[in-house]
Amino acid sequence: MKVIVIGMGRLGVPYLAALAELGHDVLGVDINPETLEELRAGRCPFDEPGVTDYIAKHTAAGRLRFTDSYDEAAAHGEAFFLAVSTPQREGAMSMDLSAVEDAIISIARRLSRDAVLIGKSTVPVGAGARLAALAAAEAPEGVRLRVGWSPDFLREALSMETTLHPARLVLGSSDADRAVVEGVVRRVWGGWLEAGVELLSTDFVTADLTKAASNAFLSTKMSFANLVDDVCQAAGADFGIVSRAMALDPRIGSFGLTAGLGWGGSCLGKDIRAFAERAADLGESSAAEFLSTVDATNTRRRMLAVEHAAVVLPGGLDGAVVAVWGASFKPFVGDISDSPALDVALRMRRAGADVRVHDPSVNDLVRRRHPDLTVVDAPAEALLGAGVLVVATDWPRYTALDPTSLVDSTTRTVIDARRCLDPNRWRAAGWDHQRLGAFRHHTAPEA
Repeated sequence: MKVIVIGMGRLGVPYLAALAELGHDVLGVDINPETLEELRAGRCPFDEPGVTDYIAKHTAAGRLRFTDSYDEAAAHGEAFFLAVSTPQREGAMSMDLSAVEDAIISIARRLSRDAVLIGKSTVPVGAGARLAALAAAEAPEGVRLRVGWSPDFLREALSMETTLHPARLVLGSSDADRAVVEGVVRRVWGGWLEAGVELLSTDFVTADLTKAASNAFLSTKMSFANLVDDVCQAAGADFGIVSRAMALDPRIGSFGLTAGLGWGGSCLGKDIRAFAERAADLGESSAAEFLSTVDATNTRRRMLAVEHAAVVLPGGLDGAVVAVWGASFKPFVGDISDSPALDVALRMRRAGADVRVHDPSVNDLVRRRHPDLTVVDAPAEALLGAGVLVVATDWPRYTALDPTSLVDSTTRTVIDARRCLDPNRWRAAGWDHQRLGAFRHHTAPEA
């Protein structure tokens, strides 16, 4: 089937590759010439494990093509998937839907026959129906552009795995258009449906809420783990044992039960804030307050890391040199969107510290966007002159590093903000290994 994916970002590229893997003839649309150049050469335009393999495979086979022309896209097929970004508005909790609206208008006005457009971009609760009305209004007279909304549950660093093997498929549409919209997506998603993936077909607002509620729950679980860690440290308990015992309960599970610097990325924070704002608009103040508390709990972890470093340094942060390992929001991705690691580094810089940052993936990006940070090419180089080391992203490169090899380090204090280092190994090498927030409680070190 001929399908079109609009938006070649972190959502659109893996999705396009997955549709090609299902056997479809896919046209990718983007207005960025550098992005298109990379994709046409068979390369993923950003750092994400495994994606380039699929792009190269299906570009070479002729199953993937790329364009910046909406005219070409409108003529290519009858099924459009919209995957443009919906960032948080500057200075607000709501999402900026301007790119979504522009893309809908651009494709709708160029259609010469009926088509179906499926939104994959995350939108606020209630926005799907409004965007469907926009599409219908912008289509030429006599042409029907029917819209469905299918929230995506992609996980960065595992984008191909989670896209090729979805846990569920959710589709929101109007009662009037559901039969046609669902009929088209069943053809597109046939391979997944035959494999037993469940399709939940519903109305727009319910589909919108599935994404908002799912991400809010994950955020809540991770923030709860950090609160438990705080109590464990205050009581002198071993969080590792507590979290393991919780994870073994099948009602709870292990995902997200890791204490540390908290969550980040382009989705969780934006989504929970938009969800809180929508709940408040609907008069559900308890829900809004709860969601805002989860968000605030996460932010406090970043502030705690800054406070911890200030306490460890004899003269505080002003004028001190601090080493930070990690700048991406999590390992295996070249993404600094709402990165806790980068946020901590910038907060310490604003407090007067000379912050020396290393990351295996985003060094060049950090250099360009944050010239006030000192970006170095090796973990050991970050330690030169530093008064403390903060491990802020749990890259395997850092966990595998032999602490005895860091002979030129001027500091012997490490704040393990991701609980990823082997404390016994580091202490045996002469380091003062401290868990995030340990300075507040004089408890025995956790093994």
